[in-house]
Amino acid sequence: MGITFNGIHSSNFGLGAKVIRPLLPGNSDAYIDVHGRAGSILFPGKPKDRFIPVEFGFMPGSRGLFRLKVWEFSGWLNTEERKILIIDDEPGKYYIGKVEDQVDLEQAYLLGKFTATFRCEPFAYGPEQTTEFTDDAVTVNNLGSQIAPPRFSVIFTAAATEWKVALSTEYIRVVHAFQSGDSMEVNIATGAVLINGTQAMDDLDWQNSRFFNLAPGSNSLVITPTDVCAVTVKYTPRWL
Repeated sequence: MGITFNGIHSSNFGLGAKVIRPLLPGNSDAYIDVHGRAGSILFPGKPKDRFIPVEFGFMPGSRGLFRLKVWEFSGWLNTEERKILIIDDEPGKYYIGKVEDQVDLEQAYLLGKFTATFRCEPFAYGPEQTTEFTDDAVTVNNLGSQIAPPRFSVIFTAAATEWKVALSTEYIRVVHAFQSGDSMEVNIATGAVLINGTQAMDDLDWQNSRFFNLAPGSNSLVITPTDVCAVTVKYTPRWL
């Protein structure tokens, strides 16, 4: 088994790999003990970073080649930013992480081994999913086990004074003098609203809009006013 990190598979360096994954990354919960009260009060937190140790082993053909290989995969593992990490036995999912702390190398003749711990975002992610609205409505099936923020791409086919997308009682409303041919992007994850490529946060109905997420399973979305735009919704499924 192996891993792909930053677009390169570990087998390219002659590395064998054993991956140890925690079942859950843990939460940043806080517990407060109150005098005179039985037990503690829980203040729930969010998921912590996920630490994934990977044990690597290699055996090149000579001592000179040993050191050359070391420099090759040390350069591969050293990144400034978090990169995509894919583990062979989890097809269709990926993590986003960076090697944490110092990595020590053990050498016995021509046999080398080391453990690199990747500090990753809490979630595993899947490929981005895309669904188009039909008659201003759509049902999006969130394939992941966690909520996921959607992104909306809108092309106006007629003039309108506002645009609203609703999920049950929650909605996002943008008030603008839209013309046929205008485009708009609404990104729930970043909170950005762009009209024709330009930020238009002032057009967002801040008092009433709620930046909702897609729950695991079925989510029914509706656009109003009707018959004025073509809309595509995208999201990335997440697992914990």
